[in-house]
Amino acid sequence: MKIILFRGRPGVGKTTISNILSKKTGIPVLRKDDIYDVVSEFIESHQVRNKISYGSLYAILESNIKTNCSFIIDFPFHSIEHFSIIKKWCGEKEVELNSILVICSDERIWAERFNERTKNPKPNQLITNFEKMKENYKDMEVIPEKGELVVDTVKTPEVLLIEINTFIS
Repeated sequence: MKIILFRGRPGVGKTTISNILSKKTGIPVLRKDDIYDVVSEFIESHQVRNKISYGSLYAILESNIKTNCSFIIDFPFHSIEHFSIIKKWCGEKEVELNSILVICSDERIWAERFNERTKNPKPNQLITNFEKMKENYKDMEVIPEKGELVVDTVKTPEVLLIEINTFIS
């Protein structure tokens, strides 16, 4: 099994890039937001929704591990704790992990994208204001891991796809 993980802070472009890659390659995408949004109809607690989202991800991967298939994963994994768990899980299961840290180095562009959420926020988008998000995540520094590709979404999707395809092949 091969996993292509897109991780990073909220609103940097993980979903946009994972959708483009999925369309080009035919590899399905597992998104935390899809699980979280469904669960939000039944569970009020943000922490419980997150636990269910991550637990569901591992259950789906586990049930497909012998199929030799590939998945694109669009999950933030911005805490070192969560990222070390998936790295360990992949190592134990002999699953190839291609991790891509998505950033947006231009804060103005990132803020514009992020603030689009105010128009029609989804349940997983608890914060829809860029300044509030920065305040909420002020201590969260997402650091690239050894061997991880870092892509900056100020570049065009075409350029990013070349970088990503080179990295995953």
